[in-house]
Amino acid sequence: MVQLRLSDVRGARQVQVSPVMMNLPFDKIAKYLAIGLEIPSTILGAVLLGYLVDSYFGTSPWLTVGFSILGFGGAVYRLIKYAEYFSRHGKN
Repeated sequence: MVQLRLSDVRGARQVQVSPVMMNLPFDKIAKYLAIGLEIPSTILGAVLLGYLVDSYFGTSPWLTVGFSILGFGGAVYRLIKYAEYFSRHGKN
């Protein structure tokens, strides 16, 4: 078993590593995180909006289904636009 004394730890040099020093590609992470959040939020937002409109007009479940289809179509459209953008601008 390894035992450390407090005096050993106090004398140790602490190295702080910033994300810049670690060379993390934050711009790439941000792009893919934005896509990963935008696609499902488009669908969920449309479903929620359809549910609320259905509740107001009492037409359940038809507007929820319609808005869900529109939300899915919007998400696919945005995904195609992202694919076109990344194919034009390379892998950056």
